[in-house]
Amino acid sequence: MDKKKVAVCIVGLFCAYKSIASIAGIARTQSSMFAAYASAIGGAVIAAVWALFAAFCVAYIYVPRIGDGFINFLYFPLRYLKEPPEKIAVVKGLIAQEKYPEAIATLNEILVRKPCDIQSSLLLVEIYMDRLHDKNKVAELVEKYFQTRILDSRTLASPENVEMLMRYSDICLEQNRQEAAIALFESELRCADYSVPEKKVLTLRLGALIDKLEKIG
Repeated sequence: MDKKKVAVCIVGLFCAYKSIASIAGIARTQSSMFAAYASAIGGAVIAAVWALFAAFCVAYIYVPRIGDGFINFLYFPLRYLKEPPEKIAVVKGLIAQEKYPEAIATLNEILVRKPCDIQSSLLLVEIYMDRLHDKNKVAELVEKYFQTRILDSRTLASPENVEMLMRYSDICLEQNRQEAAIALFESELRCADYSVPEKKVLTLRLGALIDKLEKIG
């Protein structure tokens, strides 16, 4: 268990203790019936709050997507949320009209505000790879995105992350840059927030990259 999970475990135990202590406090005698009811209601609410935090600590440890999602909901600024669908729809319209410079400019504006916006990052990758055929730029964009993701633990993994990794590995295989792809895949596979199917896909591609590197070497 890593240090972060140990800390969360300690916090969870503390919250559980406070919840139990609050419940125990309800049983204390009061000087009047009104005071008894008030104490019972207040104690129950406080116990529920502590129990809720304890539950989410457990979720963070054993079900990272739930725990991270709760933390995102409570604390993360709006710039870490996905761009509104209508904004992305405008960009897709520009791409359909082959107005690539305008689409790129719009996506870059979004990424200045939201560096980890996966939708915008993936669209930018698709433009450079599928439309402009600039694979070096694609590799640069993918590497920049995942460097930002590593530095910012608030960014959750997603199927779009997997697609970006697969595109990156295709380029690395073509350019004999397997070492770079292997390093990135191994780093991402250490993340706990990928689903089991996503990890399976990444593990299979990592194995192919390692096999190719061994054949060349």
